Parts: sequence; C-alpha cells; structure tokens
Amino acid sequence: MEIKENISAALKREMDKRGLNFMEFSRELDIPRTTLQGYLKGTSSPRADTLEDLAKKLGISPAELIAGTEDPRSAGVPCLDALLLELPSLHPLVLPAAQDAISLLQYLFRLSSDLCILDEMMSAAESPDALYRYFLHEVQSPSQNAPAFGILMKERFAETWATVAVISPFSNDRAAVLQIIQHCTKLQLSPEHLLDVVQDFLTQSAWSPES
Repeated sequence: MEIKENISAALKREMDKRGLNFMEFSRELDIPRTTLQGYLKGTSSPRADTLEDLAKKLGISPAELIAGTEDPRSAGVPCLDALLLELPSLHPLVLPAAQDAISLLQYLFRLSSDLCILDEMMSAAESPDALYRYFLHEVQSPSQNAPAFGILMKERFAETWATVAVISPFSNDRAAVLQIIQHCTKLQLSPEHLLDVVQDFLTQSAWSPES
C-alpha cells in the first residue's frame, strides 16, 4: 500500500475513533477542508513538517500515521522515525524498496529486543532453584486487527513443568507484557501475586498521559 493510502487509512480510523464528521475533523486538525479531503481520498499527502504536526494533533507517532495502522507490532522504532518522514519525498520507483527496507529494520529491532528478553528469562528459569516460568499468551481477536497479549505461567513439579495459571489477554502492548514476564521470571513471582502485578499495570496504563 502506498504512503498516501496509508495516511488516508490512518486519518479515517482516527476520525471514526473520535466519532467526528468531516467538518468537525477538519476543525480539530486545523487544516482546510479541501486539504483534508485530498488526504482522505489518498490523492495527496502532507509534507514532512505537516505530517509531524498532524501526528502530534492526533496523539500518535508519525510512523503510525505513515504505516496506516495502530498495530503495536508495526509501530516505528524511534530511531527510524526520521527516515519514515522522508519517504514521501522519494521517487515512486524506489519508494517500495525503501518501505520494504525500513519494515525489515523495524522487524529486526523488535526481534532483537524480544530475543534479549527471552535469553534473560530462560537464564532465570533454568536456574536449579527456579520454580516458575512465564510465557506470552497471544490471542488474535476476529473483531480486531491487532492481537492482544496475556500471560501463561508454569510451575515446576519434580522434573516436569505444568501450567498453573493463565491471565487472559489484557493489553495490546506486546513489549510491555514481555517486560512484565521478564520481571516476574527474574523475581520468581508466585501465582498469587501475578494478578496484583497485572492490576498495577492496568492501573498505571489507565492513568498514563498517553492513554
């Protein structure tokens, strides 16, 4: 999908999310109706500085606006945001290759982060004294584009591991749930305290300025 179409999809999603009509959305973004119409139709796209300003007004990252999706797995890695802003200036013949290259870098950054966390978790879980292991519990909802993440917990019984608790998916933030898993594994948190940790996370998320 081209950048113009991605921006169009992101703007339509944000307009629907706010329950605004075309006129109201134009006023909220403080851009002319004809300009917004071009963005929504995918016939034009904002310049880099306008793109950054639009993303700020919408409360999303420029990467999310260009990607056209709020799937957390496709969000831009911060160090790549500057490159994403420059994509609209590329020649159409090289644009697809540039998009593929940045998508690959985004994937490799996320994979590297996940592998580092996994290495630490497995190191803690393989300790002779380890009693608990925590794993990511991923569920793809048919009604949503993005998956949701919960936690699966295993306990050691003699030489085997058995599932003793499953926390239903409670967040779309994969990285945040992985951090909880890493934290619980390091501390060898017992099952009765797992719900407290999840509840603390949900409370903090609800009061976060970005929520």
